[in-house]
Amino acid sequence: MAAEQALELAKAHSAALDPRLPAGFFDLIRTDVATVRANGDVQAVRSTKKAATVSQNDAVRQGAELVGAVRAAVRTGAPKNKALWKAFGVGSTTSATVRSVSAALGALIAAANRYPSELAAVGILADDVQRAQSYAAAIASADSVQEASKLTSKQATAQLNAALDRLGANLGHLASIARVALPANVAESFGALVPSRSRKKPAPVPAPQ
Repeated sequence: MAAEQALELAKAHSAALDPRLPAGFFDLIRTDVATVRANGDVQAVRSTKKAATVSQNDAVRQGAELVGAVRAAVRTGAPKNKALWKAFGVGSTTSATVRSVSAALGALIAAANRYPSELAAVGILADDVQRAQSYAAAIASADSVQEASKLTSKQATAQLNAALDRLGANLGHLASIARVALPANVAESFGALVPSRSRKKPAPVPAPQ
């Protein structure tokens, strides 16, 4: 990393550079280098977020399938019990989204607690209700992981970008001080380590009047 090379180079010329730089200048560079080195944390957070999405997608798909199957059983098993139909949402449409499936599973679980004997009569067992509960819990858990990961990822990315910006600015300032304090050939070594986006283009030469 260019900043680490600059730190090593500066050690050999500390007597000439240190008096011209703010206190803690090199410590700040070391801290920002460590932040950039920890960039893998950002990638790990993104992987966690992706895994949560995949897990949530599975729970949404399986939950939607279970809701549809239970509603069909209620419809065919209790063809005249309109109150039961309404409780389980027979005739309703459930889209394959977190919100829709979560609501449908919640309604199914509530209805199962209200009509346990009627549900058993149409062939839906306690195990089926437990599956609905597990899907609902998985969706809720994955959703909270996703939201936390979004926030953490933004914070880590912001921290990384701030460190890179400071490094660019400080390496640029170090190169400028080196031009004043050190021989030209040594100063050029510092200048070569400044990130390209931090290098200022020389001012254009005014056109002759």
